[in-house]
Amino acid sequence: MRTTYIAVVLLAVIAIVGDHLTSPSSGRAVSPEDFAGACAPCGAPCPVKK
Repeated sequence: MRTTYIAVVLLAVIAIVGDHLTSPSSGRAVSPEDFAGACAPCGAPCPVKK
């Protein structure tokens, strides 16, 4: 019974890793210069200070 659980877990891990490795990338690598002038890590612009 224990070998069945081990086999199921191994197959699940292989499927997850395989899906991750075969999925298309989001494009190019992100560099810190892409967020120059941004206040938030998501790249949101800083509000204008008056």
